[in-house]
Amino acid sequence: MAFFDPAFTPSRPGLRSRLTALFETPFDRRSRQIAAEVAELRRRSDEELAQMGIRRDQILMHVFGARR
Repeated sequence: MAFFDPAFTPSRPGLRSRLTALFETPFDRRSRQIAAEVAELRRRSDEELAQMGIRRDQILMHVFGARR
């Protein structure tokens, strides 16, 4: 029987990650940055958002720069 350790992470990037990086475009990077920023703001509480001057329904407008 084979043993698989899910905590094991290789020290070098694999072939798939190297190919992904090779074909990655600036649009791909920006898309991931936007998704991360939206996720980070959605994790915040309503009080934290209020301190930033943002309502929950304005998160996407804030990230994409459309201010009212």
